[in-house]
Amino acid sequence: MNAREEHESTSSLHLTPRAHSDCGVGCTEALDRLFEYLDSELVEPDADRVRAHLAECQGCFEEFDVEAVVKKIVRRSCQEAAPAELRVRIHERLVSLRVREGTV
Repeated sequence: MNAREEHESTSSLHLTPRAHSDCGVGCTEALDRLFEYLDSELVEPDADRVRAHLAECQGCFEEFDVEAVVKKIVRRSCQEAAPAELRVRIHERLVSLRVREGTV
């Protein structure tokens, strides 16, 4: 099963990519938020925008597919759980970086 099939089988999100369009800003936002989207960490309006972009942009959808496969392989390979405090520290650092970059 490829990443698209896995994503479709585990989610109610069904993406049908269309021909690649050079949409610029939409690509930047979608790719910047791709990991959050893959991890279901986006609030619904943001997830909807990324989902809609992926359905329209073949290039970004292919990047999504690659990242989903990598995530699946890592998940299979790594069975150890990170300490809860590590996740909190990473999240705090990411938020701090976004605030500095003005992307919150």
